[in-house]
Amino acid sequence: MRRSSLLVLLAACSGGGSSPAAPDESRPRSEPIESVGLAVTLPFAETADAVRFLDRLFGDLAQSGDRHTDTELQSGLRLTSYPDERTPEQAVVVLEMDTMARDPRTILQVPASYAYGRVLVDAAEVAFARADAVEAESPGSMEPFVLEYRAWSPNGGVLTVRARFEASRKTVELDTTTPETSLRPTTLNTPAFAGEPWETLGGTVWFTLSRDEFDFFSTRAYGLSAGAEQNFSDFRLLPHDWLRLTVTPQLEEERVDVAFEVLTTDGRRVPFARAPASLVAGEQFRENVFRMVANMNATERETPGRSASWRVPFYYDDPEGGGVVSVIAQGQGGVFRIAYAVEAPRKRLRDVSFLPYQGVIEVPDTLEPPRRTCADVGSEPALRGQFRVRFDASTTVRASDALTHPLRGPIWGDVYRAEDVTLGGPREGAEPLGSFQFADVDATVAGEGVVYPIDLDLPVGEYQLLGFMDIDGNADPASPRPDEGDPVTLPIGSYPLECAEQPIVVEFALLLPPGR
Repeated sequence: MRRSSLLVLLAACSGGGSSPAAPDESRPRSEPIESVGLAVTLPFAETADAVRFLDRLFGDLAQSGDRHTDTELQSGLRLTSYPDERTPEQAVVVLEMDTMARDPRTILQVPASYAYGRVLVDAAEVAFARADAVEAESPGSMEPFVLEYRAWSPNGGVLTVRARFEASRKTVELDTTTPETSLRPTTLNTPAFAGEPWETLGGTVWFTLSRDEFDFFSTRAYGLSAGAEQNFSDFRLLPHDWLRLTVTPQLEEERVDVAFEVLTTDGRRVPFARAPASLVAGEQFRENVFRMVANMNATERETPGRSASWRVPFYYDDPEGGGVVSVIAQGQGGVFRIAYAVEAPRKRLRDVSFLPYQGVIEVPDTLEPPRRTCADVGSEPALRGQFRVRFDASTTVRASDALTHPLRGPIWGDVYRAEDVTLGGPREGAEPLGSFQFADVDATVAGEGVVYPIDLDLPVGEYQLLGFMDIDGNADPASPRPDEGDPVTLPIGSYPLECAEQPIVVEFALLLPPGR
C-alpha cells in the first residue's frame, strides 16, 4: 500500500510536479540568441550497469581512471569525460558527433564537479536498488522518480543528466544544448552571455493519496496538530526510503524548515536540499488542493473517469542557503497525486573555452536574387506573359541514397494559381490552368540546363508549377504519375509572373517516398 508514501509528500505541505521547477529566472534582454539541442535516452536492464555509466561520467576520474572515452551512445555519437588539468575538483564532459559526411564535431563541452556528480551517482544507485526490491516483491508497484544533474556554461553549453525510473524501466537521459550564441550580424557565433558556469542537482518522487491523508499529513507537517511532537524526523518517504525528510516547526516565526537527505547504500547521509516554508502560504496551498479535490470527486460521482486534469504547485526556496522545494498536487480521472521536486543550491564551476559552431556554410555566388526587374531578365513589364523554365534538382535529391538513376528523363507538370495550392498539393476542386510536358530533360549538372518555354499565356500574378521527372522511364504517357524514387516538386513559395517572358528555375525538391 502507498500509505507511508503519502505521508511523505505532505510533510512539507508541498506538492512536487513533473520536474524540479523554479520560477522563471530569465532576465530581460535585448540580445537575440540561438542554440541547438540533442537528447538521447539509454535504457538499462541492470542497476549496476546504469550506475557504472553514471560513475564513469561523474566519478573522481583523477583517482579511478575509469572514465568515458569515446563511449558510443549511438552511431556517430561519442561521449568522453576527462579530468580538468586546471583544478582537481572537476572534470570536463565532451559530446562529439559525426555529421552525415563523417565530419567529426564537438557539440558539447561543459565542466562538471566531482562533488555533485558523486551525489547523483550515490542517489541513483540507492534509488534504482530500492526500485528493484519493490518490483521484485510486487511487479509494477514502484512509484516513479527522476534524479537530475544540470551543468550550464556560457562557453560550453548545457548538459542535463537524468536517472529515471518509470513504468518498471530504468533509463539514463542525456539532454544537451550548444552554447547560447548571439544573432547580431557583427557577433554571430560568439557567446551571447557572460558569467560564471554553475551546476545543480534535482530530484522528483511521486505518490498517490487520498484527500484525508493529505489533510492529516500536511497538518502534522506544520506542527499544528495534537501529535505535533511526533513530527517528521528522518522520515522515510516510502517507497522512496532512500530519501529522508525532516520538518522542523518554527512556530514563533510562523514557518517550518524542510530538509531532505539521501541515505546511500553504504549508510552515508548526503544533504540534498533545504528550504523554509511559511504557515500562511501552506494554508493557501491546502485550501487550493481541497477545492480541486472536492471538484474532482464531485465530477467523478456523476461521470466516473471524466474529471478534467488540474494542478496546484507550492514553491519555496533558499537558493544560496539550501536549495529549492516544489510540491505539486495534481489530479485527473479521480486520481489524486503529489510529487516532491527538490533542487540543491547552485554550485560554481570553472568555465571551459568557448565552443563555437563548427559547420561551414558556403553561399553560392551563382544564386539569383529572389526578385529581379523585367529589364534584369531581358524582358519588359506586361499584363500577360509566359514562363521560361530551367529545371534543376535540390542538393537533397542529388545526395540521396535513394537516387538510383541519372537525373534525366521526360517531365510532366501542371500550372496552378498559387492560392489554389498548399503544401499538401492542389486544394480540393482546384483545376490547373494548363499542363506542360518535355520529352528529354537533362538535369544531371547542377545550375545548368536548357531553358524550356511553357506555351501558356497567363495574366500577371503568382503561380505554382507542380510536376515530376520520370527518371526510371516507366510512367504511362496517357496518364503520367510519379512513382517511388522519381524527383518531384514541392509547393513551397510561388513563382511571380510580371514580365512578357518570365525566366524561373523549377527545382525538384525530393524523391517521391515509398507509399506516396
